[in-house]
Amino acid sequence: MKKTAFARGVVLMVVAVMIVTVLTGCKTQTVTFNWGTDPTYQPFEYADANNKPTGFDVELMEAIAAKMGRTSNLTSEAFDGLLLALEGKKFDAVCAAMTITPLREKEVSFSIPYYRSDMGIMYNPAKNTITKPEDLVGKTVGVQVGTTGEIDAKLITGVKVNSYPDIQLATQDLENGRIDAVVNDYPVCTAYASTHPALKVIDTTSIAGQDLTQLYGIAVRKDDTQLKSDIDAALRKVVADGTYATLYRKYFFADPPYLPK
Repeated sequence: MKKTAFARGVVLMVVAVMIVTVLTGCKTQTVTFNWGTDPTYQPFEYADANNKPTGFDVELMEAIAAKMGRTSNLTSEAFDGLLLALEGKKFDAVCAAMTITPLREKEVSFSIPYYRSDMGIMYNPAKNTITKPEDLVGKTVGVQVGTTGEIDAKLITGVKVNSYPDIQLATQDLENGRIDAVVNDYPVCTAYASTHPALKVIDTTSIAGQDLTQLYGIAVRKDDTQLKSDIDAALRKVVADGTYATLYRKYFFADPPYLPK
């Protein structure tokens, strides 16, 4: 009887230790924050010399994930397929320099805006003189499919719009003289032109009387209300501790004119 009682006691102690170990492991286990982007959009998301994803959005999402107590896990997807992949639960969020628009808000929910941008027109001054959107009339313009640049370029009557799966193909055609200009987000245009001195960029805030000021947001599924709340809270913390401003200076070489609120 004593041996049996002792044996039972040992078994119970072992089980108790195992339970504590499992529970401790659960508490310390890090949750992954799965999100998607299109890494062809420098300086927001792109592949570095070692083919590693980097950029303002990438580092911002890593900082947001850390504030949420998670690890960032990025999945690459073509821009025009990002929201479909989000709805299909391929990942839980999208951060891809995506403008918050009424049409997109019908499909997904967005975080508080994390970036403000104007539209840019990039061209070769040796071949064209472009000082305003109306100068694009009669010209061929390159845009990325599914972007606000594509929507805005089509607002100008008399412009031929060529849509590309990614903006790098449009800029290549611009350099090779196959198109006359590229309409795209201003910071992306300036980042490209900074390493291609033959090209020039003008900043425009309106086309055909329409305000082109854009606010970028992090997209989540509409039913993921808690995740949206967590992202908003984490983003505000990233702003409060100075990380946002540090990243902005790193990629845009200036103090941020806009801070998420």
